Amino acid sequence: MPYYLRHHFEPDFDYMHLKPKADDAGNIDRYNLGYVQNVVKGQVLAELVPLEEAGEGPLDPRHVYDTPPAELPCGPNCELDPDSPNRVVADANGYVFYHDGLITVKKMLNVRRDVDFHTGNIFFVGDMAIHADVKPGFEIQADNILVKGVVEGAVVRARGAIACESGIKGGKSCLLDAGDTLRVPFAENAELRSHGNMYIERFALHCRIYAGANLVVKDRVQGGTVHGAGVVYIENQLGGAQGTPTKVNLGYDPFKFRKITRLEENIRDLRQRIIHYEAVAADTPAGKEEPVRRLEAALKKMDRLLRQRAALWQDLKRGGPIAERCRLVVPGRIMPGVEISIEESWMEVREELRDVRIILRDGELAVESPALPPGHGAAHR
Repeated sequence: MPYYLRHHFEPDFDYMHLKPKADDAGNIDRYNLGYVQNVVKGQVLAELVPLEEAGEGPLDPRHVYDTPPAELPCGPNCELDPDSPNRVVADANGYVFYHDGLITVKKMLNVRRDVDFHTGNIFFVGDMAIHADVKPGFEIQADNILVKGVVEGAVVRARGAIACESGIKGGKSCLLDAGDTLRVPFAENAELRSHGNMYIERFALHCRIYAGANLVVKDRVQGGTVHGAGVVYIENQLGGAQGTPTKVNLGYDPFKFRKITRLEENIRDLRQRIIHYEAVAADTPAGKEEPVRRLEAALKKMDRLLRQRAALWQDLKRGGPIAERCRLVVPGRIMPGVEISIEESWMEVREELRDVRIILRDGELAVESPALPPGHGAAHR
């Protein structure tokens, strides 16, 4: 009785020769090429079935057997299904392919070229290493990510840690979002998020930083905003020349605070539209109801956004005593014009400060020196 090995992945998949595909409307997607065949533990990869059950359409003669084979092509990180020994299942999360005639799952994805129009966006269920650059407009996502090249205006998301060895040269849409730690040598014009600690080995210029735990910057932070829920340590310089807005906001969950910030932006935009709708409605002849309907809809949306903002602020303030562990530590200098807040206490630096730490004491910001108490040398930073 003949049998057929039916695959639940493409056995001849070639990641080196990907081509963009058109959707039903004829639109070509050049950013999502399907670089990798993801599988998860327990997923059926192939099954041996009687030939008459193989389905309609042409069958690959390489996988037709006159009699059941002595062994199925079960390779590394694969196993026979204990409940059905005629099925090969994944024994780990990773990507599936044939290697030396065996179905194989590899847990680590190495991309040995730039992430660009040759690879498209890459979404992987395991750990990933990019051995070159991530080009503008592209996105990668995995458990833990190492980028050996430069991230250039791209999006990098990790469920765990992110490490970038050559720096971040961002743009308006550049984002690194780590579920755990984030480590980069430098960053320019990027949004950096880490739910754990964040380490910047040199500098951050004009960045939006959200650190869920501690932030360490070994040189300087100039321009942009830092949101933190722990210790922010900036070794050499915080701020720049006058006219370079630099802010440090501590004491609240940075990710909840980010939601409020985005909501505030929506409220500002909507408020401007309401002013426009009011002017148009006032000049509209009687009987023309469309401008009035737009105004009414905008006012209802504004009411909804304001209620959402109030609820988010209540949730933010219920987050626990985050401010007690927050402090800004700068052994170098803080430049004039820098704005600093811990919870609702705020200050603007008027004159250059050197070797200071700023903490919240009795509801007010206190500036103390030296930045590091005796016995807290570089090894303890």
